[in-house]
Amino acid sequence: MTQKNLSFNIEIDWDAHDGGYSVLRSKRMAKFVFKSLEKGNNLIQTRKPFTTHKTKLCLRSKRFTAWPKTPTWEEIKCVDKSDWLKSTPCEIGKNKKMFVKYKSNEYAAGFAIYLLMVITGEITVKQHLEFLKVMKKTMQHVTIHNEDVDWFHLKEVKIE
Repeated sequence: MTQKNLSFNIEIDWDAHDGGYSVLRSKRMAKFVFKSLEKGNNLIQTRKPFTTHKTKLCLRSKRFTAWPKTPTWEEIKCVDKSDWLKSTPCEIGKNKKMFVKYKSNEYAAGFAIYLLMVITGEITVKQHLEFLKVMKKTMQHVTIHNEDVDWFHLKEVKIE
């Protein structure tokens, strides 16, 4: 059975007092996440890069289960920012990046895992602001692809 990719756009202000947490928890976002997962589209990624300020998140969901790299958390050789966040400098790759201690699986992958944790309240506003602080210090223009490594991660994209 072929799964149809779903797309979704939403405005978010990472500079808002809650760092956009209320947007990530919104009914519109939850509807997109749960509809995607219901259709078997476990991976949520960005279609276009976004900035770390006021921006538009252009998301897509698709089915994906074959990550070429599946390292342990300890094997990700980047600087520990906390017990659940790592970022550049890293021993691998040339892009600036940030890893979050949420491993993709056949049910939820990439940004889908983070969004689920926000929607259900597993990630609090305080934790989201900690995540945001690391993201903003690491990158300016961000993409979420998550088809190379099974840990949720974000990468910087150079915009000319």
